[in-house]
Parts: sequence; structure tokens; C-alpha cells
Amino acid sequence: MIKLKKNDKIIIIVAVVILVIAGVGVAMYQSPKTTGNLPSNTTGEKSYDIIWTERKVTLPTISEFANKNSPYDGTFTIPEGNLKSITFNLSWTDDHMTVMKRMGLDRFHLDVTTPDGVTFIEINTSAPKTGEGTITHTVSTGIIPPISFKAADDQAAQAKLKEKPYYDDSWSNKEIKIIVGVKIGEIRILKKILDKGNDFELKISYQYYDGALKVDTTKNTGGNPTTPPDDFWVDEEITQPPYISMIISTGCGRYV
Repeated sequence: MIKLKKNDKIIIIVAVVILVIAGVGVAMYQSPKTTGNLPSNTTGEKSYDIIWTERKVTLPTISEFANKNSPYDGTFTIPEGNLKSITFNLSWTDDHMTVMKRMGLDRFHLDVTTPDGVTFIEINTSAPKTGEGTITHTVSTGIIPPISFKAADDQAAQAKLKEKPYYDDSWSNKEIKIIVGVKIGEIRILKKILDKGNDFELKISYQYYDGALKVDTTKNTGGNPTTPPDDFWVDEEITQPPYISMIISTGCGRYV
């Protein structure tokens, strides 16, 4: 039998201990458990782009008379949602002018109250010599609808397009009040008595967003790019509106 030196015995014992520890570690090791649901960026939804067409509708011209004691008073409604803006264009010609057509000029005012209760007033005076006058004002809603979203299918996408924030009906079929008044400028007593007021024309047009869907096959998420492509916005003017709800009440009269 070979006799081992003391140092050799120590080395063998240490080696055996290391092997035992390594064996225990291998026995206790378990590979990480995995599940059947692997991480994925897809949710089964489609991405849709919204192509917005900015349509312009011009309502029939209002040709009326503003009495000096009783202004024209009326209301109208707009059936479409996603309203972008309304433009008012008031025009008239002073029918009573004095002193080389430079004095006695009528002054008109246009008051508009929007469905959210905001009122604006614009005032202008007839021009010397011609007696013509105009007031133009545009009311902006500030609406800029999103240009994309995600939905499970086409039917769900169409339904989503009719909901906020893709569809805003806060001004739809709500009364918009308009008042047109005149302060006559005639200074001669008899002429001033005979001057009952002035004719005017009021033209109203509005713009709204009309959306159509297109499946986006280039990306997996809807997103809202800050700078949409040019073809996301299209302009179209409608000179004969398909349906309107115009003036339903007036408070003016013509004196003979």
C-alpha cells in the first residue's frame, strides 16, 4: 500500500469536497420555466388611418331689413359634426346719405352667439361716397381631429369614428343666434324720421371635417403623428348643401 504524505491527503480531501459541492449544485439547478404566452407587440387589432375631407357649405343668403328700432333677430343650426369654422359676411348700402355723401352714414352691428354661450360683436360704418359697408368675421372651433387609431375590425372602426375624440357634435343642431342692427346716421330732422333703417345681405358658410377610414398596413400601432401626410387633408366646397336648418325666427319688419 502506498503511503500518502500529509500534504497529499489534504489536497485529496479538498478535491473531494469541491466535487461534492459541484454535484449538489448541478442537482439543485433547474432551468427557467417558460410559459406559452410569449411577449408580443401585436394585439390582434388593425391600425386605421383617417382621411379627413374639409368640406365647405354655403347657406342661402339672408336678404332682410334692419329697422332702427327693431333689429333683425334670427337663429340657424348646422347639422354636421366636427365643425371647423363658421364665416359671416354682412353687406349693405346706405340709402340715405347727406352732405356730398360724407355725412349721415349708417352704422351696422352684427352680434353672434354660439352654442357654448360665447358672443362676439362686430361694428362697421358705411363708406363715404359709395355708402357701402361690410362686416366679415370667422368663428373657429379649434377642433383638429386625430388622424389614426386602432380597432379590432372594420365594423368596430366605423363605430369608433363616430365617437369622441374622432367625432365632435358639441355644436351639431344647436341654435346659433344672430342679430343685425343699424344706427342711422341721418342728421336732418325730417329725413331722420323718414329713415326707418336699411336693407342688408348676410352670407353664412361653414367648414367641417368628414372622415373616411383606410387600413394602415405599414405599421402595428395607430399613433398620432405630429405632422400628417398631405393626403390626410382634402378640401371640398359644397355650393348646394344636402340639408340645412336655417332661420326659424325673426324680429324685424319693413316700414313702408
